[in-house]
Amino acid sequence: MPRSPRRTVAAASLLLLPVLPLAAQADDIARLEALRRQDPADAIVLYNLAALRAAAGERAATLDLLDAVSRAPGGLDPGVYRGFQFLQGDPAFQRIVARIRAANPPLVRSRVAFTIAERDLHPEGMAWDPVTRSVFCGSFKGKVIRVDTHGTVSDFAWVLEPGAPHRVVVGIRVDSARGHLWAAVDDPRAFGEPMLGGSALHQYEIATGRLLARHAGPPFGALNDVAVAPSGEAFATNSSDGSIWRARPGQAAMDEFLPAGSVPEANGITFSADGTLLFIAGWHDITRVELDTRARLPLPAPAGVTTGNMDGLYYHRGTLVGIQNGVHPGRVVRFRLDAAGERIVGAEVLERYHPLHNGVATGALDSDSFLYFLNTQLRSFHADGTPLNPATLSETVIARLPLD
Repeated sequence: MPRSPRRTVAAASLLLLPVLPLAAQADDIARLEALRRQDPADAIVLYNLAALRAAAGERAATLDLLDAVSRAPGGLDPGVYRGFQFLQGDPAFQRIVARIRAANPPLVRSRVAFTIAERDLHPEGMAWDPVTRSVFCGSFKGKVIRVDTHGTVSDFAWVLEPGAPHRVVVGIRVDSARGHLWAAVDDPRAFGEPMLGGSALHQYEIATGRLLARHAGPPFGALNDVAVAPSGEAFATNSSDGSIWRARPGQAAMDEFLPAGSVPEANGITFSADGTLLFIAGWHDITRVELDTRARLPLPAPAGVTTGNMDGLYYHRGTLVGIQNGVHPGRVVRFRLDAAGERIVGAEVLERYHPLHNGVATGALDSDSFLYFLNTQLRSFHADGTPLNPATLSETVIARLPLD
């Protein structure tokens, strides 16, 4: 079986930095140091190096690197990343975080759109259906819920099977042309033990909630996010090894569209308006993929623009919008593309440090606004989605952020 690939930082809100052999840590540090020499102010590289030094217990080196992060452009914030929790209370760490937050004050433009009273839902993945005007949410509880335009919440579909291991629903996407909903379903253990596999894409009929097909996923790794092509084919990221998988209607098993390593730590995925291009988020870059040729291009970006760690990615009027977390407590970022979609020409933070932020992950486009989870409460749950202490949980809030 292949070895689980190196995850230099938790690019997805689901995943934790693994404990690696010292040799593997050394290899990754060497690779990142080489990238650092090419661009000493690359905040994503600096942040990942700090995460590796922290995993090795190197306090002074971690603080030196985080100090460099605070002085680099990008506004990355290590304040809540769990790999740095051993630094909490350290005056040097507190000064670093304070410097970053003073230079990047709160920016709050959204309003509450919906509230989900089911406190132990642990949502992960969101989709919007313009036909029924409903929001669909995946969850670590093993189901998809539906929120209608009036805010009424109901169960749409359960993915649990009698006698089978626990299953969770992560990325979901609506195919409004056909009235279908696609959901990435995983064994939650596979995020830490990718050799377990067990992932699949489920295809549902929105009108009835009926399961139309279950497309078996890759034997290695865990699927993460989903995008649907105009043809009705669904594409999913495998964050474990950086491969991309495709589900075709009428076929029982998915096929590998791009091999392992194509988009390291692949996460958010979206199509261009004409359906000819895929944009896929990775640990450092957003990669453009031509659907017909499969040609890949990591999108160049202006100096100081950090495009890594996008948890959820959505194409909107010549821009890419998404949640940037892992390297930040969670913020909404928009990247402007050139006319050919071959480079990023600018970026802006649309929202950061909302007072309700508590585990910010994924979203969905609702016409010219962006819906996203304000508080998935990630740290209040075990890895399998069960709560650490139900009494501490609060209602899940979905915000609506205008994109005009």
